[in-house]
Amino acid sequence: MSGPGPGRGRAAGSAGAVAAVAPAAALVLLALCLRGPFSAVGPVLGELRTELAVPGAALAVLTALPLVCFGLVSPTAPAIAARLGVHRAVLAGALTLVAGLLLRLAGTPGLFAGTVVLTSGIAVVNVLLPAAVRAEYGGRAAPVLGATTASMAVSASLGAGLAQPLVAAAGGPLAGLALWLVPVLVATAGVAVLALRRRGGAGAAPPGDRLPVRAVLRDRVALAVTAFFGLQSLSFYAMLTWLPDVLTDDAGLSAVAAGGLVAVAAALGAPCALVVPPLAARRPGQGAWVVGCCTPTVVAVAGLLLAPAAAPWGWALLYGLGTGLAFPLAMTLVLVRTRDVAQTGRLSAAAQSAGYLLAASGPLAVGLLHDATGAWRPGLALLLVLALLQVLAGLAAARPRLVTETGAAGDRAQPSAGAAPAADRSAPTRGAGPAPTSDSQSPSSSASTRAER
Repeated sequence: MSGPGPGRGRAAGSAGAVAAVAPAAALVLLALCLRGPFSAVGPVLGELRTELAVPGAALAVLTALPLVCFGLVSPTAPAIAARLGVHRAVLAGALTLVAGLLLRLAGTPGLFAGTVVLTSGIAVVNVLLPAAVRAEYGGRAAPVLGATTASMAVSASLGAGLAQPLVAAAGGPLAGLALWLVPVLVATAGVAVLALRRRGGAGAAPPGDRLPVRAVLRDRVALAVTAFFGLQSLSFYAMLTWLPDVLTDDAGLSAVAAGGLVAVAAALGAPCALVVPPLAARRPGQGAWVVGCCTPTVVAVAGLLLAPAAAPWGWALLYGLGTGLAFPLAMTLVLVRTRDVAQTGRLSAAAQSAGYLLAASGPLAVGLLHDATGAWRPGLALLLVLALLQVLAGLAAARPRLVTETGAAGDRAQPSAGAAPAADRSAPTRGAGPAPTSDSQSPSSSASTRAER
């Protein structure tokens, strides 16, 4: 009896390749919808003010709402994942994003309420994307994490760059903002298919996976990762908010040139996100990556402080390069410092909650210093100090140790990195991304991985 022919073998191979790539495609497409819906608001504030007769101060609050919501909602994401499973929790976040986009069509109250709702959904997806990637790809998660991070950077650029064309095409700012429903609905459909194929993830999480987010912050490694994430977020959003004004006031660039330069600087994050995670995850420690990623930001801020007119294009591009490298490195540290899917979700929640609250306060502090002194140098000096603190936090987070969590009574919920077997002590193995050994050796992690798959 003859065996299967070559055609059948090729068909099976193609089906296997599609099955391996499909989860990454769904998650990357969803990531492409996580920045555009709110980054599109800034370029159309004038049109919103005219159409809705809203004071400029109220619209300024509107631009701050996303970061505040990120900080406040992020800690709830692991609890949602513990109840629903990671994939269904991501789907719930995507559906909340859809509801918020629809709500923004309801005039002024809907604009504000819809922004809160959609950014709450984005906050849940932000936190759980690394855990979902890890649940799908295990030790091969770093390249996919890089692709999702790059997709977020592209989303921010698309949101800002397409804002005015979409308003012109739709006939008004609210209708233009609502056009983001098209890609969001497509992405949500893809995630829905993925969640249905992972039906086991809807069950109850093991007891070890139900630790509160605050449990992870009792560990020094987790605190260091959280501090690094928060400080790099602050640096990035300070750049987006105030760098155009600094370039205009201190470097003598026109408003158009300054805005275009900041857009180019922000776009550097996309290629950086593709390169950093897979390469940084190859080594047990990431200290050299921390220094390399933070140095451009330190040099840029120092240049803007001491000689802004000497090389404004250079300073701006270095600033964008530094922040573009730091964000995917922060996401990689969340991945490689944790043992399993559930712990990745908790550390991601803690880091993003603190990070986005810091990000909301940083631009405010720089703006208040400018209002008080009439100059940008005090704010730049503050950013320089914070950039140096970011290096120190990153070096502490980059050491090859894993997070240790304790329960409310002080009992160990996860074995310490120092007490773990030798195979478990190393974080990621060279060339393979985050090591899957700790997933396989931790009882709670193996249970959660089975549940999520």
